[in-house]
Amino acid sequence: MPAKIQVSEAYCLELGEVVSITDARRAYFSQPEPRARFTFQCSYADCMALSKRPTITAVNYASLPQDTYRAAHFRDPGVGHALGCHWQDEEPAVSDQDPGGEAAHKDREAKRKLHDFIDEFDPTAVKPKDGDGVSGNAGSKSADGRGKGSSGVAKGNSFSTRNRTSSFERLVEYYRNAHKDLPSTEFFGLQLKVTGEGEMPLISYFPSISKAAPDSPSRVIHGGARLEPRKGSGFMFWFIDRVDGKGVYLKVTKQEMDAYRFRGFFNDILAEDDADYFRVFGLGRLVLSETKKSYRLEIEDLNRLTIFAVKKKQFA
Repeated sequence: MPAKIQVSEAYCLELGEVVSITDARRAYFSQPEPRARFTFQCSYADCMALSKRPTITAVNYASLPQDTYRAAHFRDPGVGHALGCHWQDEEPAVSDQDPGGEAAHKDREAKRKLHDFIDEFDPTAVKPKDGDGVSGNAGSKSADGRGKGSSGVAKGNSFSTRNRTSSFERLVEYYRNAHKDLPSTEFFGLQLKVTGEGEMPLISYFPSISKAAPDSPSRVIHGGARLEPRKGSGFMFWFIDRVDGKGVYLKVTKQEMDAYRFRGFFNDILAEDDADYFRVFGLGRLVLSETKKSYRLEIEDLNRLTIFAVKKKQFA
């Protein structure tokens, strides 16, 4: 049965740009309280040129990403779109004769069951400190978005690469949702292309702490962790599992946290009083500490870190 294309991005009126659902969530929680919800519209260029733009509904972006919530996603009511809007199309049919054979066929079929999926992740693309990306100050850009600053999706432009991303949080959400929603046989069969490395099983790009190798290239290392008592705006985690009998920690300094425009998002998660522990995902490498008694998870910047509070009787 044909499946309608899932909306993976939308134009945010208050932020003045096209965002993913994970971008929207970080921007929402970076607002001072009381926080105002955002308005989303179809990002397709012809739809944005209409006098009345089609509205897109954002689900659960205003909730912290705990496992008790349904995955945050965009929902399209399907009303008022311009003729030819790509978001109204159906996913291309999956055929056993497609290039890649049976494995590619199963990979595509499994991904179509999810709200959002990633075919290729580009870890080399780094957003500038300011400008390209979601501003933490909602409404600081033009709310109209109809002029030259409007960044709708043109035909053959970003729509064709909608399943290619440099957003680390979007990649992690895809991994978590696939792990939660797909049967194990389908989850373990998922493939991911990593820019500069090629295609690999998704699970091999996401080693848990206990399976992470200190001499491996940069990977999404993840595991349960305990938060040390905070002194100031920085924070430090000790992972529950060990590597080669040594403890593993992640440290974010006060300077790093103060310079991060989405620090409000992290602060809200870390302030969860009823959290039993945290599940941490960081894109980086394990580095032996100066004392050689422990390892440090070294990440490039805070855009390569995602944290989830895990409460008692709750699975991560």
